[in-house]
Amino acid sequence: MKTIMDESGYKELLRESISFQWDKFGYFRHICKRKNRSLEDIITAINDEEYYQIPAVTATAFKKSKGLYKELNDLTQSGKFQVSSNTSGDPSYVYTNNSELEKVTENYRLTFGIEGTSRAIGFSPSLRIMEGLSKKSAFMGYESTARMKLSLDAAKKFYENIVFTLDVDLFRTLISKVFNGKAVLRKKHLNEIVDIISAAEKTHEKINLGGFILLLYPYLDQLREGQFCFPDNACFTFAGGGYGGTKGAITGKKVDKPEMIKKIASIFGLKKELFSKNLKDIYAFTESPATNEGYWSDELQDYLFESWHETRAYIVDPETEKPLKSGKGLLKFISPYSNGTPSACNVSILQLDYATIRGLRPDYTVSHFSHIERFRNASTEGCAYKAEEVANI
Repeated sequence: MKTIMDESGYKELLRESISFQWDKFGYFRHICKRKNRSLEDIITAINDEEYYQIPAVTATAFKKSKGLYKELNDLTQSGKFQVSSNTSGDPSYVYTNNSELEKVTENYRLTFGIEGTSRAIGFSPSLRIMEGLSKKSAFMGYESTARMKLSLDAAKKFYENIVFTLDVDLFRTLISKVFNGKAVLRKKHLNEIVDIISAAEKTHEKINLGGFILLLYPYLDQLREGQFCFPDNACFTFAGGGYGGTKGAITGKKVDKPEMIKKIASIFGLKKELFSKNLKDIYAFTESPATNEGYWSDELQDYLFESWHETRAYIVDPETEKPLKSGKGLLKFISPYSNGTPSACNVSILQLDYATIRGLRPDYTVSHFSHIERFRNASTEGCAYKAEEVANI
């Protein structure tokens, strides 16, 4: 269950986190100077609940190619680098203290965990794979953990019975290592997936199917209409995007969201009135602890996301970073550290993702948003470039 932090508690923790970030990171002070904001100005804005006035670091600043590791990370604290789980070759590295690592894992437990459910299928790489990738990502002499590993850790803790569809084939890997040193992966066969789902159906047990769309969809294509009858006991929790047909090295056909929802409903016998309760997507990224939940909306033909309860979110103009009252803009998230001592310069983050405002509070914080899309063809004339220029990256 989510513990809602009251506004006074949020402000106190945010003041503490921002003051620590100001003292620790010259990069943040430089951004504030460019925008004529002193620490006193920012504290006043926090007191007045005008959080949008806190200058943001653009999420892409944490990319390995930017070379800003020492400017953006406090390596004196006890912790690890969080590493973005994409395989683009240019991951983000966000140093995270142990307290905040526990908090991020707990956030995933709250979003991936479905109450009353003990069985789950993770359409994702296994923990064994993510642990191996985490070790390989060690950087500057510090341990690293893939962000996806934290979500899998949370799922493993929540579900008594969980399997992952992509794992290392240990026997074939042992042989392969002799000849070329490479691991051999194994995907679960369709009949293995069907057996797990059928067992839950037979005992009227609730089951959660979650993970990457691109690892789930090939199975959906092989299942038939009416194969299962789960009018209310099948839940779906997606994360990591991939609807465009690619997620790092994972590729597949482009996924039409409304058609996918219809296919899921027809295969599992899911009642239409439960779409907004049993079909969930999670919007999260390495540079922020916020794990925003979205449920399917037939009206929008997309997921309707609710801003994370410990974060203040805005949709802003990409050139001015001022909050918008309606329409589409860039997502900005402000999240204090759980212990008030940021180990990275990421209390206020501007993500280069568009979203549409669906719910706005009087203070311009966004309560709900939809239709998230990544910037495309960023150039010197595009909004993505403007946003990075504002942050002086």
